[in-house]
Amino acid sequence: MENTKKMASFMEESEQHDPNVPLPLDRWMPTEGDSSDPLQDRLYKLQYRMFLCDQKFEKYKRYLQQQFEKEQEEILKRFGEKLKELDEQYAPPQGKQQIIH
Repeated sequence: MENTKKMASFMEESEQHDPNVPLPLDRWMPTEGDSSDPLQDRLYKLQYRMFLCDQKFEKYKRYLQQQFEKEQEEILKRFGEKLKELDEQYAPPQGKQQIIH
């Protein structure tokens, strides 16, 4: 449930628009100097949409990476001592051993 809340907050944040970032495709209109050819305009719009999708993907990928790292730290904190105990149980003895040929 906590992950759902975090995901919802990420989605809300990604929906907010910075004035320096261009508007989404459905509100984007070709600017002055764009081609009057409808196919060329369509190409511009698709390229722009691809750019926005790439940005959203990279932002979401960073978000997931941060979530993973946080969860990994929590797990290591919670089970760190137990892992050390298990490592000590199965580690070879530290004393001097004679090698038998």
